Amino acid sequence: MSKSTGILLGALLAVVTGITLMTPFYFVAPAVPLALVGFLFLYRFPQYGVLALIFFVPLEGLFAGNKLLTGSKLVGIAMVGIVGLRLLFGHTPLQNLKTRLWFPIGVLVAVFLVGTKLSPYQELSEEMVKDLITAIVIFVIAIASGEELKPRHLMIALSLSVAITAVLSLVTTNHALEGRATGLMTDPNYFALLLVTAIPFTLYLVLHSRWLIEKAFWFALVGFDFIALQKTLSRSGLLVLVMALMALAWHYRAHLTQFLTPRYIGLFFAVSVVGVILAAALLPAEYVDRILSLANFSGVQSFEDRSLGRRTSYVVVGMKLFGEHPFLGAGPGCFPVYYSQSGFATAFSEGMSDPEIFRRAHNTYLELLAETGFFGFSAFTLLVVAGLRNFYRARHFALKNGEREHANEIAHMGATWLALVIFLLFLSATQHKYFWILLALSELAVRPYLAKLTASKDKKAAVSTQSSDESSASASNRFLPSIKGNRAS
Repeated sequence: MSKSTGILLGALLAVVTGITLMTPFYFVAPAVPLALVGFLFLYRFPQYGVLALIFFVPLEGLFAGNKLLTGSKLVGIAMVGIVGLRLLFGHTPLQNLKTRLWFPIGVLVAVFLVGTKLSPYQELSEEMVKDLITAIVIFVIAIASGEELKPRHLMIALSLSVAITAVLSLVTTNHALEGRATGLMTDPNYFALLLVTAIPFTLYLVLHSRWLIEKAFWFALVGFDFIALQKTLSRSGLLVLVMALMALAWHYRAHLTQFLTPRYIGLFFAVSVVGVILAAALLPAEYVDRILSLANFSGVQSFEDRSLGRRTSYVVVGMKLFGEHPFLGAGPGCFPVYYSQSGFATAFSEGMSDPEIFRRAHNTYLELLAETGFFGFSAFTLLVVAGLRNFYRARHFALKNGEREHANEIAHMGATWLALVIFLLFLSATQHKYFWILLALSELAVRPYLAKLTASKDKKAAVSTQSSDESSASASNRFLPSIKGNRAS
């Protein structure tokens, strides 16, 4: 920092502090220097702003009831200014924002805007547009950080924050809804989503920490996450977690095949039997009954398990809306209103004294199909597929270059992304911060390899052109004497 810049910042700090002291909010004055120091720190290290946004996601319940002053909003507003200033002064290369993902993102925004204009429920649609723009701003903040955003640091921030809420759900009964753990969220399924996305990251820290005490610490957090997950009574959470772990097992298959000996196979079956017995003994009876109820599912008429019947009713209403509005949908955010007008709303209402008839689709893809039609659904699906493809290609390139440890890191990020996008089948969360930050992370993971690949192709093309030019020059030189001879004769 130059001397003139320091003087300018000191004068600005003095003026702002003085003005604050003269207002009714004089008690905020001591926080002004701290805010300036924090702003300067994040300007110098913007990647920590992204980590703070990730860290605050599970803790947003601490600011419940205060929509204006939350940790994530304060950091988010500061990061918008910081990224804008860094781009303006050239401290963040504009190249960092370059990605092919802008096409589907642009289509998604356009569909939301047009759908809002045509929507019969303008306020609901405008709220959804605002949430989508906020999510895209978070994507910009993350992707602008470039290679400064270290995946391991992100894994640590996410694992710690989710583990904090997991421990809270275990030691208190204040964070529960009808006997189901919610952490600091308002819905047990949202809490299950956080836990399922955190477990692959925490497992990476278990496997790749250097010190035994570190491994033990992260292993303990995995245990807390597993216990909290079963307290959510989320069937979809268990299913998605199994699929994510299967993806990781496929990645580590070369290591796992080393244990395919009679001795280890016998040990595996013994541990499995003990695990099943312990699970049967320790899992809540209600959770076991919820899992077994899947065998009795009978579509929308499944009144024995009202949750399954209600989810089927969402599909019926959603597909009806898509049939009526196939291209641009019925309007962003309008599904709950249309659902409330169906007969299913009162049939599946959980409380007759205070009926809950305005319900979301609990399926991001179905909700987008109903509310934004084919174009909005296709744009979002392209983002999902692009994220999967980015992580897959980045892992492939890392293995090809012999970067096994980095490939492991990418595999765990890919497993987390897989868990997240599958969980969206059971939850409406188009604007979830994890989705947009991990989408940016997928682009950052594959970008260095694609840059090297492009440079290699350009180099080969240049060498080929140079070789062609030299061959042409050589041929001209061979024919030059005969031409001169012809002229002489």
